[in-house]
Amino acid sequence: MFDLAKAISQTTEKSREHQGPTGCTLFYQTDACLNLVQEVFRFEGWQAPDCLKNQSQGTDYSYKKNNKLEHSTLQEIIILELNQSTNVVDDAKSFASRLPNHKGVVVIGKEDAITTLRGLKEMGFYYLFWPANKQEITDFLRHVHSNQQRFAGVSQNRKAKRVAVLGSKGGVGNTVISAELAACLAHSGAETILIDHQYAFSNIDIVLGLKQFQKQDANNLALQLHDMDEATASDYLIKVTDHLRLLAIEGNEPTSTLQSYTDSINDLLMRQANFIIEDFSGSVDFSLNLHQLVERHDVMIIVVEPTVSSVRSARFRIEQIEEISLTNSLDIRVLTFMNVHRPDVAFSLTGEEVSTYLGRVVDVTLQYDKRFASLLLDGKRLHKLEKSAAGPFNDMALLLHGKTLRNHRSSMAKLKGLFKR
Repeated sequence: MFDLAKAISQTTEKSREHQGPTGCTLFYQTDACLNLVQEVFRFEGWQAPDCLKNQSQGTDYSYKKNNKLEHSTLQEIIILELNQSTNVVDDAKSFASRLPNHKGVVVIGKEDAITTLRGLKEMGFYYLFWPANKQEITDFLRHVHSNQQRFAGVSQNRKAKRVAVLGSKGGVGNTVISAELAACLAHSGAETILIDHQYAFSNIDIVLGLKQFQKQDANNLALQLHDMDEATASDYLIKVTDHLRLLAIEGNEPTSTLQSYTDSINDLLMRQANFIIEDFSGSVDFSLNLHQLVERHDVMIIVVEPTVSSVRSARFRIEQIEEISLTNSLDIRVLTFMNVHRPDVAFSLTGEEVSTYLGRVVDVTLQYDKRFASLLLDGKRLHKLEKSAAGPFNDMALLLHGKTLRNHRSSMAKLKGLFKR
């Protein structure tokens, strides 16, 4: 016999499930938030959320293995409770680079300020003011789920941070710095894409320890670009590790054409990564359009060595970047990385002199170690070694997250007040 009541009940249950999120991961700080969110999901008949205790305060984020968030286990919607936070926006930033850009992220907090709402919106996060009741949470999650289904809402603001690594001249180790920085970010759990702009000859495979490496063939790529989307663009990425992928193409076309192809694919990958690191070595076989680079990137890292020619070139380039940024009202950060890749006696300048001639404090310095070359050839990662090797890459990664470095040499600290950064 047909059971009308049962049929209506099943239809209602399916409707509820359809209108709600397919899955949720909750990072909670208080039992009150945990219990209420779980109650909402039980009442609505939605799949129970994955609940994890949020121990991090977000103010002293460090790159350690236990800070990794496995992207494959995160659900469609991520709820981040920050009711115990003293600065919701800053603490949310500590999580932003560790979360996939295509997920809907809801921050729950007690800060009742328009600046908090605006700051989170710019990051692509939704904000739910606490305390909230069951109906408010239910309606809010339905709204987020609907936006996710339609690829709408503030999540569209969540895009990769683009970082250009520029060598002040050839031979300063730009490719090594780019690769190690990308590997360091990926090791922390951030989805990272490394882009190789060497189209004629590249050592990126040696630096990354890739075996049987073959760049992607750019033949017929012009035709494919017309119909390319995010999914097909990712087919051109070469997997290096679980969180690090490489874009490297080659072909018979002119270098300028290959550069255009790379930029087009790059633009389609913005929501597939937390960071996109681009290696513009000083020895690239095409002239750099600095104005275009400033427009396309959030951060520019200038790699220098302690020589007069390198420092002069770096200072000139920094001044150009700052002028372009000021003239066009562009917001871009410029960071400096000094690579002491030979013994100190082989260079004409000291670290203090480099900072003086640059007119700014060098942000990060990698000191010389004769073992580095052989370690790289053996497939070892510098950022995984002892502090002297790993420290500079961890420090630069922290700077990319907007953190400030606490420990600077006193001589460097004295220079800080002289220059507006």
